[in-house]
Amino acid sequence: MAEQPHVCLIVDNPLRDLDGLVLLARQLSMRGALTTLVPMYEQGFDVPALRPDLVLVNYTRPNNADLIKSYKRAGILVGVLDTEGIGGKNADQFANMVKSAGCPDLVDLYCVWGQAQYAAFLRQGTVAAGILHATGCPRYDFCAPPWRAALASPSVGSGYVLINTNFPTVNPRFSGSSSAEEESMVQAGFAREFARQFITDGRRAYRNTLDMAIKLAEHFSKVEFVLRPHPFENINSYDAFAALPNAKVIQSGTSLEWISGARLLVHQNCSTAIEATMLNVEPLSMEWFNTPSLRLDAATRVSRGARGQAEMLELVRRGLENRMPPLPPETGAFRREIISDLYTAVDGDSSARVSEAVLATIAIARRCKQSMHSLPPPSLRGVVAGALRRTLGYKASSVLRRSYSSEESERRRAGKAFDAETVNAILQRLNAASVDSRRFVARPAANVRTRKLSSGASLQLAEVN
Repeated sequence: MAEQPHVCLIVDNPLRDLDGLVLLARQLSMRGALTTLVPMYEQGFDVPALRPDLVLVNYTRPNNADLIKSYKRAGILVGVLDTEGIGGKNADQFANMVKSAGCPDLVDLYCVWGQAQYAAFLRQGTVAAGILHATGCPRYDFCAPPWRAALASPSVGSGYVLINTNFPTVNPRFSGSSSAEEESMVQAGFAREFARQFITDGRRAYRNTLDMAIKLAEHFSKVEFVLRPHPFENINSYDAFAALPNAKVIQSGTSLEWISGARLLVHQNCSTAIEATMLNVEPLSMEWFNTPSLRLDAATRVSRGARGQAEMLELVRRGLENRMPPLPPETGAFRREIISDLYTAVDGDSSARVSEAVLATIAIARRCKQSMHSLPPPSLRGVVAGALRRTLGYKASSVLRRSYSSEESERRRAGKAFDAETVNAILQRLNAASVDSRRFVARPAANVRTRKLSSGASLQLAEVN
């Protein structure tokens, strides 16, 4: 009997990604794989200690290139399920960004979200055709049966108007300034001129959005409003809105669970507008202060656009009264087209498609031994970091890191942690919604070869008989 395949899934942002990756882990476990959820900041310790067949990383960028090289040198296959997906750009721009900013030549599998990205990756030669798969993104499986029944219920009930904001570069939760965010954008492959314009326009959009949110809550004083900042935004900057008696600012839970309980969604350039159409919630876009640098074409085109505050107030009023004007035909047509282009399908099967691609990649590699000779060397920084991890182990390395790391960096790390209780709560909902009658739980990773090296934070799924 062939050895059980082992897959590590890197969890970038638990608030955004954990539900979908837990579902993916369950699908892999259903197919006989040992599956481990690994916090992004602990992967440099836990993946080498766990020695999986394949690690599914959250992206290929300069900041994880050395880790990817180290995995490959250890004989570990590398797959990508890019958690940014459409990346806020058109498909060709996204394909070029991945090609230029990452190390896609080192990966063994690349799962893109939709057909437009798939075609663009082929056009741009981003990765080889044989390793490219259009799978969709597992977190959108919660928009369709049976997994929609596994969505958590919002903590405030339902029937509220949801305002989603999207300003992590000008209202950052983890970094200390917009200049740091500008550098991050440049490192990710954006031109510096564009990054500066994006941040300048973003500051104005943030102020206008907060002003509109306050006006809406004051105007409709008997309606409950929930403002949900982007997971990487500073929640305290919305205190003026939260002070209103019918307004709340909440950053917990997934965007899908909050949209599912909403009567309307108000946003500007937030991809959750597309999620709203998947869940039959009407998205309303603040277009009077939109700009070319900020505009996300898909989010704008699926929405009913307001050209001023008065028009937004009227749209919200008509939505609350269930008297929305007829949807423009071009908007309805675009909503139907965008699903295939950006998400492959909203059918509840994206996690199954990713699982099948992952296990097929492992099966092929077991038949064909890969060569290590053509791998590029790690950077000097990567060599030093790897040597320190191996020599000091996790605990001593963590003490050393905290001695020179900034408070901002430590906050970022803490914000991306997750625990067994959270994962098991998700699994309970999935187990209840599934039609397979199988039950899974999450436990601390057990098959760690080097205890000194491991963080102890990674979680493996196990079936309960």
